[in-house]
Amino acid sequence: MKGLRGGIWSCLLVAQTAASPTPDVSRRAAEPHLITGLYSSAQEPAQIVIHDTAGKPSWTWSVKNAKGISSALLQCMYSKCKKGLCVAPEQKWADGGNRVLAIQGTAAFLINHHPGRPTDKQVTFGICLNRDGMENSHTAELLPDGKMVLSTTNDAMTGNLRVFDTRAGQDVDAAPVQELDGIPATHSLVWDSANSLLWAASNDKSPQSPGSRSILTAYKYSGGRFDAKPQVRQVISPAKQLTEEWGQNTPWWDGAHTMAPIPGQRKLLVSTDSDVHAYDIGSGKLEHGGAVVQKYLGGFQPVGTRGSLPRSDIKSVSFLPDGKAVYVQARWGAVTGTQVNVLAGGKRQDSIFNQELYKSRWFTGTTW
Repeated sequence: MKGLRGGIWSCLLVAQTAASPTPDVSRRAAEPHLITGLYSSAQEPAQIVIHDTAGKPSWTWSVKNAKGISSALLQCMYSKCKKGLCVAPEQKWADGGNRVLAIQGTAAFLINHHPGRPTDKQVTFGICLNRDGMENSHTAELLPDGKMVLSTTNDAMTGNLRVFDTRAGQDVDAAPVQELDGIPATHSLVWDSANSLLWAASNDKSPQSPGSRSILTAYKYSGGRFDAKPQVRQVISPAKQLTEEWGQNTPWWDGAHTMAPIPGQRKLLVSTDSDVHAYDIGSGKLEHGGAVVQKYLGGFQPVGTRGSLPRSDIKSVSFLPDGKAVYVQARWGAVTGTQVNVLAGGKRQDSIFNQELYKSRWFTGTTW
């Protein structure tokens, strides 16, 4: 299921107090810390938390401790959704760990991650998403030249990826400098620095259209622009209607959700609504299902009872070079999860948090 803005948002958000920050970003980046987005509750706004594998925070951000948010951006980020609870579908490492790229409410923005410095938690860029078909945006990616790529995550066949110049600051109505078409319902973006490619996980047509399939697409980036024609377009799995989880009358078809490089192998692990897959970039070959879990997610345990789909609804996954992994799996019949699961040494550690969330990743640069 694709929507984040019209569903099950009951949340047990507990306010957290940041521990004394570690002043050196490069040292902290080498430690196995995670970044997690916590949905808002009736008592607390949505939060971004950088924490260890036990859940102890080293850095937190919310509208309560943020700096430099314009009133217009705050409206989109928080004010318009606070009574209905604000979603937090994206937060990730950016700019060598010096910034965090995030989506909250109906805003996409960049935050300074400068622990111990006056500029820490300053919002340096932001746009409103409650316009032009961007309301359901699930993810974004920062490019090396400072531009940001945003997925609209809607059913249209045009304008699916939109590129914005972050030098615009907080021009909340800024227009994109480029758009890419043909990949509706894009849920995940990964920058491939070795090949100057942007990988996108999406569907080939609206996931509410019969026969829709999940696909991987890669676009070449050169001279500050993407080639309009993708360099790679790969079907991940056959079309599958999601009747087991959502009932016989559901309009939803299996679609891509998250994507992460498998370190040292030039492979991408891709989750869809119903299963997990691994794509070999060099050969174009795919692996599916239990074989993928056995190879790359040792210790994986499904969250709750899931019928014949134990690997369904994985909303985020992330790897460290030593093989440690983290994943979030939505509850059966829901679109969000309530716990972060860390895999190490072939075992799943005790889960972290007990509240509404969507993604958690290692807070480090993308490792290929």
